Amino acid sequence: MAKVGRFVIDPKVGAYCRITLDSGEKILVNHDKAASRAGRLTIEVTKFLGFSSDRIFACDLDGPAGKAALAQLTRSAPEGSVGATPLGALVELVKTCASVKDVKQRCAVLMPSGESPA
Repeated sequence: MAKVGRFVIDPKVGAYCRITLDSGEKILVNHDKAASRAGRLTIEVTKFLGFSSDRIFACDLDGPAGKAALAQLTRSAPEGSVGATPLGALVELVKTCASVKDVKQRCAVLMPSGESPA
């Protein structure tokens, strides 16, 4: 199972969580407006000691597709739990993925409209 890092929250810039997948690949799950259910959710694959990355998923939570995706992500999460937040719900979705390929496939199901990747 993937190793999920701690959730880092900065009210000015958002929140993120680093995950090391079973394959050894590292991803960064980010929500740019941590204090709300709006903004953007992204997933990036970190490379070269974390100094560069490739975005593999992006979801605008302000648009209709993003609102539908967020509703799907949080539908079974208890109210007030970490899983009920946009960042926590996306981490829950991808934390069982073994590789970046698996993350891409899982996110493609979440956003079938083709909004991802950005």
